[in-house]
Amino acid sequence: MDVANRSVLLSMVLLAFLFMNDPTWAADQSVLVQTQPHRVFVEREGNSQYFVFAFELSNPSDETVTLTELRVKAYDAMGQLLLSSKLDSNGGRPSIEVLGMRQLEPHKRVTVFNPFDQLTTPGVIAVLRYEFDLSGRGGQSTVKVEIKPVKYEQKTPLTVPVMGKHLWAYEAPGLYSHHSRVDLTDSFTRDVMKMRHNGQRYALDLVVLDKNSEAFHGDDNVKENWLGYGCAIVAPGSGTVVSTENTQPNEMNFDESKLADPKVMIGNFVVIDHGNGEFSAMAHFQQGSIIVKAGDRVTRGQVIAKMGRSGMGSGLIHVHYQLQDSPDLFDGEALPFRFEAVRLSGESSFKRARISSGAVFDSPPFSRSLY
Repeated sequence: MDVANRSVLLSMVLLAFLFMNDPTWAADQSVLVQTQPHRVFVEREGNSQYFVFAFELSNPSDETVTLTELRVKAYDAMGQLLLSSKLDSNGGRPSIEVLGMRQLEPHKRVTVFNPFDQLTTPGVIAVLRYEFDLSGRGGQSTVKVEIKPVKYEQKTPLTVPVMGKHLWAYEAPGLYSHHSRVDLTDSFTRDVMKMRHNGQRYALDLVVLDKNSEAFHGDDNVKENWLGYGCAIVAPGSGTVVSTENTQPNEMNFDESKLADPKVMIGNFVVIDHGNGEFSAMAHFQQGSIIVKAGDRVTRGQVIAKMGRSGMGSGLIHVHYQLQDSPDLFDGEALPFRFEAVRLSGESSFKRARISSGAVFDSPPFSRSLY
């Protein structure tokens, strides 16, 4: 067997190995597709079912390929089709444009964020089948990917980290959230931020509002004008403090030289190990306000810090919260979660709920206070 034939055989064996060991891989002659993360979670709320993940498309060929259409079909456990949706190239401003970057250069990768992140059907979705239509010099081709989403069983009862407040979810998981849209193929993400997984895929940014739904009064550049500045932050769940940062300034101007330590981007933070493979991470605390340290045991609802403006946030005074499967802020994978008690705007009672982007809600009052 000559060298060329051995190379072809080796490629075929490699692809066969990938297919057998990872059902989210698919390929044709030009493109490989993998999900980020490997396990795709589904969150269900009434008839709405949420799928917050991304695709990584790899082009091992010498030809430039363009994604021209993306389709999804959802099935129940019995194989019945529940719904079908698509993005295509029809119209003056075709819907496929919402994906952004769709051209795959030779031997390059590109991230495509799942545009079908909320599907509405009374049936329970058990299987998602995606079809990627691709165009290149060699003509048209289609890559098919089958995903079997998993419902994550949250282990830790969690309370909103800002208690007794009227809140706005400035950011929450979904296609348009900057937390969910972390591109793991990007050189800045990979080489500067040192991120190998997206631990903030399901993260929330929570802003305190007054009774008129105003977040600040006066000049929003003055941090003290924000209702949330200095608000008490509590441990969302019981556990052991793994790590903290308490010395970052309350406001920081962007400076590339500071990125030698990527943690400066999140400012003052606390990470809590809940002891069951779940870790809470919170960020942007007021400098010097953290009153716990690594090794301390904390209980759900215990005050641990004050809301601030440290790190490279959005400019809004808020607390950043995420649940993940690792104590490492840059090498853990995100986990979906629900708070035990929230009262969504328009509802009369508190209930266990998922927080959606833009949601306005009340958190329950303090059951205890250490201040």
